[in-house]
Amino acid sequence: MLTVDILEYNELTEEQKEVVSNNGVGKKNASYLCVSYDGTVIALESDAMEPEDATFYRDLSWIRDLLLDCYNFGLLE
Repeated sequence: MLTVDILEYNELTEEQKEVVSNNGVGKKNASYLCVSYDGTVIALESDAMEPEDATFYRDLSWIRDLLLDCYNFGLLE
């Protein structure tokens, strides 16, 4: 099953806290998009970024690939 959650920093596991980026407003002030499939995290992305980086062309280009991955996981169900 595919799950998508929006998490705050304090809701992340200790392992996840070590690997998330610390740019923009900083990792403790960010929110996180956590996508899991059958209990395995396949994406953990943060909204910590500088305002000029908040475009789909720049730092958010990963969204297209993630949506396609989620679609393909849905086809497996």
